[in-house]
Amino acid sequence: MGLDYIRSQTGKPWRKRWDRGLDRLKAPSLLGLSMSEAARTVTAELSAGCRVKTGDTLIVQSGSDGLTVSDGLRAIGRITNPSPELATAVREGGGYAEGVLQRVGLFGDTAEISVK
Repeated sequence: MGLDYIRSQTGKPWRKRWDRGLDRLKAPSLLGLSMSEAARTVTAELSAGCRVKTGDTLIVQSGSDGLTVSDGLRAIGRITNPSPELATAVREGGGYAEGVLQRVGLFGDTAEISVK
């Protein structure tokens, strides 16, 4: 009751069922893996007393000793050792980039920010 049973019940040889099956697998689908925008997630050290929540839109600004994270006009944190790719991307974007707060650390002193 294996492959012989399946072949006898279907009426067609098993190979005919996969006619153009490989082509269908290679065709683009709704769940394709094409990314339109590169997002980088970094960890920022937050200043004491700042109040942020998940989903906030932040500004990431390049500085002399790393990147500064601000919420409008007030600085709320720093990214002290950004990757060279991130620092270059922020500099090429005019010195500013948009970031979205993904998660705040357990003690409220760090945050994960997705930079676009």
